[in-house]
Amino acid sequence: MTLEILQSSLVIPSDDTPRERLSLSNLDRVAVRKHNCTIYLFKNNEGDKDFFSVEVLKSALAKALVMFYPLAGRHIIGHDGRDQIDCNAEGVLFVVARLERTADSIQFEPMSPENRDLFFPKQPQSSSLLEMLQVTYLKCGSVVLGTSTNHILVDGRGAAHFFQTWSRIARGDLTSIVPPSFDRTPLRARCPPQINFDFPAYMTDLTEKEDKPKSCGLNLFKLSKEQIRHLKIRCNKGRNTSNVSTFVAVSALVWKCYCKAQGLAPSTMSRLYYTADIRNRIHPPIPAYFGNGVIRLSASSEVSKITSSRIGEVAGSVKAVIDGLTDDYIRSFIDYMEVMHERKVSVITDISESDLRIRTILGMPIYDLDFGWGSPQLVSWERCTETRVVYLMNEPGEDAGIKVVVSLDSSTMKQFQKVFYEELMLFTDE
Repeated sequence: MTLEILQSSLVIPSDDTPRERLSLSNLDRVAVRKHNCTIYLFKNNEGDKDFFSVEVLKSALAKALVMFYPLAGRHIIGHDGRDQIDCNAEGVLFVVARLERTADSIQFEPMSPENRDLFFPKQPQSSSLLEMLQVTYLKCGSVVLGTSTNHILVDGRGAAHFFQTWSRIARGDLTSIVPPSFDRTPLRARCPPQINFDFPAYMTDLTEKEDKPKSCGLNLFKLSKEQIRHLKIRCNKGRNTSNVSTFVAVSALVWKCYCKAQGLAPSTMSRLYYTADIRNRIHPPIPAYFGNGVIRLSASSEVSKITSSRIGEVAGSVKAVIDGLTDDYIRSFIDYMEVMHERKVSVITDISESDLRIRTILGMPIYDLDFGWGSPQLVSWERCTETRVVYLMNEPGEDAGIKVVVSLDSSTMKQFQKVFYEELMLFTDE
């Protein structure tokens, strides 16, 4: 597939914005140094000739950047050696492209690395740019929007807030816009530091490791709303577990299936890594916070216990760790990062074959992205270079289920698929 670049430019805020240095928080500092990339497919079912007007998009983007002005800046290292954002209003990269393919001829779920790379601006991941956007017009009239947001500044929930605001400005809906907060003061370390917990999902490493692409395959599994309801019923029958969330229930299911599929020794310890949002768990809450507001957590157990226990007991292990994310835990982690500020602290990425990672955007307003031509029919955000990772996201529609995208090596994937569908049969037959 040959991609034709029609234009490439920097979009700057439409009005004056504060010229300042934004010091990043300890939660920003520990974020993975990558751009989070997401693909949105918008189908032009009505044959609208003005579908996804570049002029409308760029005008709305310039206005949105006045409100979200740090995104138009650049990532720098301050004199003290700490990460900062230079709010210099240099702008975000905006690329317009054309691809002589129809939407139906492209496999979006799951998407191959070669296809995926077509829909993002060709910039190095180490770029100091904080936001890169690409609008690709397809032969059928549909549009693919590719967004690439620097994780050093903001997490998925914060980025969704920006895209939601951009789309609302484009369609003229200014009444429901919620201004973001860039204030990092609530996330400052205490003096003196008080570290009351251990943080097994993080590592201290003084050397940089090259992030090499890994050989893996992606497979898509879908859970209907009814299947999720039955799964939750099963989870609530377990010990010490009540009112489990969709995330906890599905995470327990895939963890159990993964341990069975791997065929590990019963005494092997397995660890499940996942993140939890702190915005409404810290006191006082910071609901409109635009930054990194997540902490990596992990649950662990012997493989024999995971594979032989009821699904409710596995869910209980996942839920217990999330319930432990208290204000004291959050502030202890911030203090820990402050004490370790001269050393490299990062999430554990090189996990063993007994471990699994869950990435989730469940509950985020990813489909509330209507620029005036309707919501996206499809959203894709899984990475093709990570193995032993599971991605969870909602399907579009209020009564829809969820998508489970699994990245594993081919031999494990075949067994995982078999075990996964066997487990589904167990609880749908109840």
